[in-house]
Amino acid sequence: MTATDFNRLAQYPGSGCEKYDRRAEIFGREDVLPLWVADMDFPAPDFITEALAERLADGAFGYAKPGAEHFRAIADWMCHQHGWHVCPEQIVPVPGVVPAMAMAIRAFTSAEARVIIQPPVYFPFFQVVRDQGRVLRENALVERDGRYEMDFEELEALAQDAEMLLLCNPHNPGGRAWSIEELEQVASICARHDVMVISDEIHMDLTYPGVAHTPFAHAAGHAGVRWMTVSAPGKTFNTAGIGGGFAVIPPPTDRLTFDRERRGMHLGEGSVFGLVAMKAAYTLGKEWPEELMAQIALNRDRVIASVADLPIEPMMPEATYLLWLDCRAMGLSDAEADPGDVALQRFFIDEAGLGLSQGIIFGEPGRGFMRINLATPTKLIDQAMQQLRRAFGRD
Repeated sequence: MTATDFNRLAQYPGSGCEKYDRRAEIFGREDVLPLWVADMDFPAPDFITEALAERLADGAFGYAKPGAEHFRAIADWMCHQHGWHVCPEQIVPVPGVVPAMAMAIRAFTSAEARVIIQPPVYFPFFQVVRDQGRVLRENALVERDGRYEMDFEELEALAQDAEMLLLCNPHNPGGRAWSIEELEQVASICARHDVMVISDEIHMDLTYPGVAHTPFAHAAGHAGVRWMTVSAPGKTFNTAGIGGGFAVIPPPTDRLTFDRERRGMHLGEGSVFGLVAMKAAYTLGKEWPEELMAQIALNRDRVIASVADLPIEPMMPEATYLLWLDCRAMGLSDAEADPGDVALQRFFIDEAGLGLSQGIIFGEPGRGFMRINLATPTKLIDQAMQQLRRAFGRD
């Protein structure tokens, strides 16, 4: 077991972290309790900070190159944690998940190609498609019995003239860990219409007790669909600010095509500290996700209990340290259309003193929702819930 102190607030005002030091810019106030951006307030585990300190002591930080042991660590992690046998030579280093998706769109789709996303979804999915000059197609998720499901009939229709699907697996913000049956349907549809799947699996390690992540690769094998997976250790180990990620691309021709795009952008193969942190994470961190998610589950349960008598319905997550809150029963809008209109986000900011992520930024299906980050000390979750209940007059 690690020695991480989950009661310690490792991010704080003035530390240069986005979560705290952008509050005035994002929320218009410095005094909100920030539970928005998807990183953790917990310190990174000791085995990472110790590896970084040891590398820092060398005193030389020239250009870095991942060695064979780096790719082997990633492959071993996939095998041990997810039962996915990845050949090290299929792994390509990338700066991060979203840059990798941008490179994939450029490498594997034609100009003005149609690219499918499934909102509500991590908001950079929208812009990364538009920024490459491609046409966005939305296959909105369907809410059934308090969780999201895919609309396969609509996906089939959209796939007929699309070239790519960006898949969020596990799903952010809804917390779904897609099942093998669901992923097999995606693979089958995309194979029939020659739609390439880019599976964002950055939350792959963050499943709740009793839930397993299913790599898209497990569904793709027999379907004959073109695919690649992108991920990074940043969410799992709180190293997002260090950077670094990887893509798994099995076909050599696709790997060469993608790498040509990457090299054409004159990107290196990783930073010194990003490579050190990733190797330490995937070599020494096998017990960490279970320990972390036990703490997240505790925070999740405290939020769910606290809002039980409020007009807020949490969507029970299977994965991620994010909780999607259905606030539609509050009857508040997502935009201040007129002076008498009280916006949903303004209620959380001005009445509850909370800085959460507004659901509408995840797409139109997110209207009336808010997203809260659970990866913070329990005392802050309790404080947030006290402030929220007080805003509803429920001291």
